[in-house]
Amino acid sequence: MIVELNNLQFYAYHGLYDFEREKGGDFIVNIKIESTDNIKYTDLSDVVNYEDIYRIVHHQMVSSKDFIEEVARLILEDLKIKFTEAIYLEVKLTKCAPPIQGMKGSAIVTAKYHR
Repeated sequence: MIVELNNLQFYAYHGLYDFEREKGGDFIVNIKIESTDNIKYTDLSDVVNYEDIYRIVHHQMVSSKDFIEEVARLILEDLKIKFTEAIYLEVKLTKCAPPIQGMKGSAIVTAKYHR
């Protein structure tokens, strides 16, 4: 079973430069979790709970870090702890408008785990 949360939007204060940490910016997080299939999906304990995923992502997104790579790594580590049944985890973190003069686009980092 693969569970994905896509396009989770945050206004956060990650960045190496003081102005990034003061002003903040837009970020998007995508999560993919693959686990072995259960025989049944009739109870919350049978599924990968979306609320738990969101709480983990939110917790790391509200704590400022210099590098988005570190934020993605911390989200991945927290997901590994919470979802021990996961055989594959992927965290994709997008910084929507990095402060690079003349650049139009985004910066994306991806953290992955395979069991």
